[in-house]
Amino acid sequence: MSTTAPSMATSSSPTPQRLEGKLGVMSIVFMVVAAAAPLTIIVSTPLNMLASNGAGISFAYFVGPLILLVFAAGYASMSMRIEKAGAFYSYVMAAFGRPAGVGAGFMALFGYLLFQAFVFALLGVTTNGMLAGFDSPFNLEWWGWTVISLALVAFLGYFNIDLSAKVLAVALILEVLAVLVIDFAILLQGGGVEGISFTSIFAPEVVTGGSLPLAIMFGLSVGLGFEATAIFRDEARDPRRTIPRAIYVSIGSALVFYVFATWALFQGFGGPAVMDTIASLDDPTALLFIASDTFIGPVFTHIVSVLAVTSMFACVLSYHNIAARYLHSLGHTVLPKPLSAVHPKHRSPFVASFTASIISALLFVAVLVAPTDIFTVMQWCIAIGTFAILLLLLLTAAAIFTFFRKHPELREGRWSGTLSPLLSGVAFLFIVVTALMNFGALSASGDPLVNIALQAVPFLLFVIGIVVALISRRRHPERYEHMHEQTSITSPVTTVDRASVDQPAINQEDAR
Repeated sequence: MSTTAPSMATSSSPTPQRLEGKLGVMSIVFMVVAAAAPLTIIVSTPLNMLASNGAGISFAYFVGPLILLVFAAGYASMSMRIEKAGAFYSYVMAAFGRPAGVGAGFMALFGYLLFQAFVFALLGVTTNGMLAGFDSPFNLEWWGWTVISLALVAFLGYFNIDLSAKVLAVALILEVLAVLVIDFAILLQGGGVEGISFTSIFAPEVVTGGSLPLAIMFGLSVGLGFEATAIFRDEARDPRRTIPRAIYVSIGSALVFYVFATWALFQGFGGPAVMDTIASLDDPTALLFIASDTFIGPVFTHIVSVLAVTSMFACVLSYHNIAARYLHSLGHTVLPKPLSAVHPKHRSPFVASFTASIISALLFVAVLVAPTDIFTVMQWCIAIGTFAILLLLLLTAAAIFTFFRKHPELREGRWSGTLSPLLSGVAFLFIVVTALMNFGALSASGDPLVNIALQAVPFLLFVIGIVVALISRRRHPERYEHMHEQTSITSPVTTVDRASVDQPAINQEDAR
């Protein structure tokens, strides 16, 4: 096998094709965790509680990330064997071939873009409501704030990833601190009238009340976005060490934070009795703000309101960076080549970033002109995006298991190569089935036809990706043959070639 890079990656190319950066573990963790928007999750948790197992949601916030930690062993091992920046897309390709890999890439790309469309709209609505509450002289319509946010995200995406990492670090630290300040204020004042209990919300009758499977699905969602650890591998300081560490730190920190944050918050309302308070509220998402008012004061509550907006902005910036890198990676294979361009000074995927901004703007216009209300469309976006990522987790677990079965010489051990993807895959299958059976809880729609149509979108995206790959094989055979190696992304030595230095080479026919 040749160890020289394709001509597109040589000096004759007008624009360098490789992303570069010096991201450390914590910089990548900040970007991953910011995508989940911790403050927004805590604010919206009462809605999850009403739809699932009530105050037992804290247990689900433990189980969900725990499943991801099991999956992380195989995922981290795969990241060291398949040294590409495509993450799910590259891993599915390595196990099931090029068409399936491109299908996974399309599903991931548009799943994140739909997530982003939802949060962009929510950001505009929230900003408008916050300023109205402050009696602000700024009278923009809600969509005006979304347009401003789109422009800011496009601006930051143009520059090196280090700039976005710094912005996200500040936003994430502030929103996490805000939640912790409220939590500790509750605990230091002895909680609500019933005091503090370490075990009441973890009692079996509380945990199993309502729908525990649906709660676990919500619990899994607090760790979603962690795959961005691998999508930034070309911009990491030392990918083989940085990426696995970032995977574990991001999921582990999510587990600890969300379990503690929800447990402490509920102590201010009597533990399991928090459900009585939530049921009495016209807006259940006001729970955190009520706690802030009660245990700290209205000034801090105003600060939290502002941080809720910055939390959403950090979220859309994270999703933008992920989507841009998927476009950049696909630009090396099946999408137009200019998407693979890298800015000569900032070392950013500036064309892919600009394209991601255009797509986001078009999706936002679609939200605006949709023949139903904005909140319904927002809910549809989050439902499709969530379901797409759940399917990708299941597909990737199967891919990791299959890859190491085909290439046992590359497996580090039975845990990471066999048990991790197998056990997590079974859990993901259970959660996917739960999502299918309770899709109305995601879409907020009671219309079966609407839910079926929304469920079909990720599968349609997967099929479109397969068709695009097959068209590429027919029209651009040379490009298609280089798809598996993607040498133009990393270095003159392919991942497989690196492995073959001390390991048997992977049969390239597996990727066809």
